[in-house]
Amino acid sequence: MTPDDAFSLAETLDRQGRVGEAEAVYRKLATAEPTRFRALVRLGMLLEREGRVPPAIQAYEEAIRRNPGHAFAFTRRTVLKLRQAWGPPRSPRPPEPGRPRVTMSTLGANGRFGNQLLQYGFLRMYGAEHGLAVEAPDWIGRDLFDLDDPLPSAALPIASEETCDLCASLNREIPDVFADRDLWGYCCYATHRLQRYRTMFRELFQPGARAGAVVREAMARIRARGHTLVALHLRRGDFGYGRFWVAPERWYLDWLAAEWPRLERPILYIATDDPAVVGAFAPYKPVHAAELGVAIPGAEFYPDFHILMHADALAISNSSFSFAAAMLNGRATSFMRPDRDRQSLVPFDPWNADVLL
Repeated sequence: MTPDDAFSLAETLDRQGRVGEAEAVYRKLATAEPTRFRALVRLGMLLEREGRVPPAIQAYEEAIRRNPGHAFAFTRRTVLKLRQAWGPPRSPRPPEPGRPRVTMSTLGANGRFGNQLLQYGFLRMYGAEHGLAVEAPDWIGRDLFDLDDPLPSAALPIASEETCDLCASLNREIPDVFADRDLWGYCCYATHRLQRYRTMFRELFQPGARAGAVVREAMARIRARGHTLVALHLRRGDFGYGRFWVAPERWYLDWLAAEWPRLERPILYIATDDPAVVGAFAPYKPVHAAELGVAIPGAEFYPDFHILMHADALAISNSSFSFAAAMLNGRATSFMRPDRDRQSLVPFDPWNADVLL
């Protein structure tokens, strides 16, 4: 039997409710390429469905090691670990019978945290603009932001950003209204097209009660070190190819050299998934998450994100993670981003720019 045949067999066994047999095949496939990553994800889904949370988390974590950028494994691992630590999120509100709806069933599977904020934000904007009831799947925002949208009550036809101009519909530039549809896309739209909803977007993503207690403590500890908070985002792990290019530390150091002397009692904070880069900034005595002594199990990235949201000067990566944080930052007087053509950091307006360059 070929690996693909074995994978098909496992899926059939799973659909038939022969869970033990399906698990055995998935586990065997998880040790062999080319089916390893896919089998780990399906194994995690099976174990999660059976209520076996610790081994489900292990399966998702191994899948993430195999493919760090995969959104679904990232989302499910994050959600399961958050709920291990905090318990369940708020109960979803009941759906609104008879009212036209809009949903986004792929929220949590198309892109990681920053992308998910852009997608959920767009979904809520679209519902508000056209008077539609918003339904959303289970995702990280329910735990971090105490969101309680109704879960999708029924499957809807897809309206994809690849074939429908969803942003033009939002702005009523075309007559089409995609009511009773399941929106699909990454929603990385040029942000000048979303400016009318800037206040709504910022209000959506304030930390909930449990996340808020942690990030407020993080902010208090970092603010105690100085006056002007300068934050950098240096994304490495799952980046470094195609449009997800990595800017060198030198560009950030050049900017700091010019900016630092002008600031009142500055503090440098570095948000990164690769602590090895912190050493390059040693002359500025940088702070990073591990030094703050705060953590959110499963959402280890969230204190970084929150601090980026509240920096007085912010230099992002070519990443939707820090771009979304810049959109939510109503405090900074300086926003900088890497520009590959100019080989340096350049100023930008997070509400009048492309998400990725």
